[in-house]
Amino acid sequence: MKSRGISGFGVIVLIIILLLFGYAVYQISRVHLTYGSIKEKVEHAARTGYAMTDLEIISQLVKEAKEAHVALDLDSVFVDRTTDDSLRIYVAYDDSSDVFGIFTYRKHFAIDFIAPIEIRF
Repeated sequence: MKSRGISGFGVIVLIIILLLFGYAVYQISRVHLTYGSIKEKVEHAARTGYAMTDLEIISQLVKEAKEAHVALDLDSVFVDRTTDDSLRIYVAYDDSSDVFGIFTYRKHFAIDFIAPIEIRF
């Protein structure tokens, strides 16, 4: 007897499994995509922040991180101006994603960026 292929029920089960797997991959990759977004914001703040106070830089980063659904507080961001002709911003935070209430993907991120002060005319 020849096999006619996968049954209709088998196709439905396969689609459900693929959807569940895709959702889990999305939840895990969302954490890393958010990290990339926050990293770009930190680099931009370091390049343009030499004309702002430390508190303004920190407040801006906290606000932008909140828009990206990342919880930063004033202690998570450190601005260093001790090096001549450069601005250093260090950000450390934890991010997590819940996958079906069964598994929680947790990751600790640290972003350390030093930008030379550039004067543009």
